[in-house]
Amino acid sequence: MPRGGRGGHPHPPRRPVDLTGAISQAEKNDLVTVVNAITEKMHNDISKIFDSPPVSPVSTDQGHHHWLSLPLLHRKDATEDKENMPPSSYPLQQIGEGSASYRNAHKIIEKEEKEAMTPQLRELKKEALAFFRKWQAVILQRIRDISISDPQSAQGGFRGRGRGVPRAGIRGRGGRGGKTGRGGLTLATGPPRVPSRHTDLGLAGRCPPIPNTLWTLPQDKRKLLLHIVFLVSLSLSEYSANSYALLMNLTSCLNLPLDFFYAEEARLAKTWAQAALDVSDEDLLSLKAEEAKGQRKWKGRSQSGAARLAPALTAAGIAAGLLGPMAEGGRAICNLFGINPAKPTTKMMEVFAREIQDFGLLPIHGECQADYIDARQRPAGDRRFRLVIAMGGWMAEDEDMRKPWLCLGRQTEAYVLRWDPVALLSLGSSLETVIRSSAWSSAKKEINATTIFTSLIKSTWPVSLLKISKIMDNPWSIGMVRAEKAGAILADAIMRHKFQGERPVSLVGYGLASRAIYTCLMVLAERRHFGLVESVVMMGAPVPSESRVWLTLKSVVSGRLINVYSEQDYLLGFLYRFSNTQFGVAGLQEIQGADGVENYNVGDLPKGHLGYASVAGRVLKDIGWGNLDSGTVKQERPARQERQPKKGRSPRRQSRQQRWGKQERPAKQEATAVKW
Repeated sequence: MPRGGRGGHPHPPRRPVDLTGAISQAEKNDLVTVVNAITEKMHNDISKIFDSPPVSPVSTDQGHHHWLSLPLLHRKDATEDKENMPPSSYPLQQIGEGSASYRNAHKIIEKEEKEAMTPQLRELKKEALAFFRKWQAVILQRIRDISISDPQSAQGGFRGRGRGVPRAGIRGRGGRGGKTGRGGLTLATGPPRVPSRHTDLGLAGRCPPIPNTLWTLPQDKRKLLLHIVFLVSLSLSEYSANSYALLMNLTSCLNLPLDFFYAEEARLAKTWAQAALDVSDEDLLSLKAEEAKGQRKWKGRSQSGAARLAPALTAAGIAAGLLGPMAEGGRAICNLFGINPAKPTTKMMEVFAREIQDFGLLPIHGECQADYIDARQRPAGDRRFRLVIAMGGWMAEDEDMRKPWLCLGRQTEAYVLRWDPVALLSLGSSLETVIRSSAWSSAKKEINATTIFTSLIKSTWPVSLLKISKIMDNPWSIGMVRAEKAGAILADAIMRHKFQGERPVSLVGYGLASRAIYTCLMVLAERRHFGLVESVVMMGAPVPSESRVWLTLKSVVSGRLINVYSEQDYLLGFLYRFSNTQFGVAGLQEIQGADGVENYNVGDLPKGHLGYASVAGRVLKDIGWGNLDSGTVKQERPARQERQPKKGRSPRRQSRQQRWGKQERPAKQEATAVKW
């Protein structure tokens, strides 16, 4: 199954794996059923992304369709005392007031939106589902290929909680239509059900368990089943975002704690990475030469690291059989971590630096804090099966760009992307100058009186703000262009150069970095590379809020796609005024009409758009981002609280807020916007 339909590599041939004595035939059958049910749910979730009814923009009095009008429409619906408001102050005066003519126009627009989005998104949906079906078929087939020679199972007297009886409940592909005999043995003595008591309530809420009988087994047996599926996933010569989602859901269905899964994932990653480091560059190059001659199996003189992989992984001979050729050859092991002497990371970074100034990756944790320029320089203990790449949207003078992202935990391999620091420093300095000016203070009051959306729609801005706009407009425009280049380079690094290996990547960023992430995802979607990106968080994103855009982005994000916004981000709105505002601004409003996209209203930030750098850790914690180091998340004031204490608050709360204000860091740089 090539990754994304283009390029990739075929899966290695398989031999039947005999797990007799480790699990019973009934346990295997139920495992196939559960995995099939989980993957079917994953398939349906992908389909739902494109099946949700679109949300249409609101028509203005000029006849244009404006996505910025949606927040005003919601505000109108929530306001019941319209009669007490003077007509001149009513925000929807230019947009329509829910009249019959407005409703008719809305229906026409909705029809146009459906017709406009159908050809592009229909093709995208078709290819996304086709890619998933290929991956699903391989996973299920490899689990079915597990051989169990258990005489007790054939007689219905195997070890387990239930007895071997033909299934009368749910049927998966493993049951083959309810055949009797060994193929129909299950653990069920009644209808499948979910655990009555969840070991991990947080995981159960995030990944609701599917009714099954495996959770009734002893915990050690459930851990073994998860371990088996884990190794089967790795036998595909990759650890994709789909594999991670499957294992997360299976952990929930088996009623195991999430911490166990993370510990198992980290343990296997360290062992796998050490085996990859033990394979020398000479051996890898000789393997490539052998493959070029048409020899499918490497018979080089040295299989040092690869030969030791299977016994090092764990569990009584299970690993070697489940991994198949992965446990015999070193190249696939090294590819997982991007170790390829024929395409060294140093040369890749040099290519990227030609397009954008100073492009590099800085490790957040681990022994080696130097730039990621050699895949072999990272110790095996710092390696993980998943990566997180964090990006900042501006920079402050003499500040470590890793500082906002120290909250990212060690369950993932976390890096900060350094991109064009000169442009980011220029933008950060200019924005800091503007927000400290008296002109900005007075401009905020004027904008707040009419809302930022009205100012964007009508292009009415305070004169005092327009006078100082030249200070930041030029750095912002340069930053926008550089962000789009950085996003395109990042997409190329992920899908073509594979600097991260065959592992999923999560992307997190604020400001202009969100623009770069947006461009990266758009390139991946255009080239149909699925299964590469696990989760994405975009804070204060200067990108369109139109549903078609976010449906496209979600098609290449296997996990969570989260838009963090603030309706009080006046600075972002002003900077974005020259872009295509009719498509909305994601950093200012909720994304509507895109199933699977999450929204988080961060509220009023103390320093407006520049406040994202200081509250990034708090935001990630509030949205339930996994793998956070709680000890390093600053105990900042919650982002939703206003900057100044309101009347009636206790002196103790006021002093706490004042102390928080004194701890603010120097402002950082701004976000960027994208034309769709």
